[in-house]
Amino acid sequence: MECYQCLQNGINRDAVGLCHHCSAALCSDHIFAVEEPLMVKHLMAPATIFPKKARLLLCSTCKVALEQILTEPATAGDVSR
Repeated sequence: MECYQCLQNGINRDAVGLCHHCSAALCSDHIFAVEEPLMVKHLMAPATIFPKKARLLLCSTCKVALEQILTEPATAGDVSR
């Protein structure tokens, strides 16, 4: 399998992993390893956030898109469809 991002630039490089969000194959230059908190939501109690984080492999497009959730919280009136 070859890196999707490299193929877009006319380069053939072997992929080392897949983006967790969009499943694009990525080489070591285009893959990002990020940590994601593990949380269990409870119906009638506060959520439990565990101390150890999970590893996610992401492409640059999905990484930037998912970072919006952490940096730009939506308000009740925001609807982007």
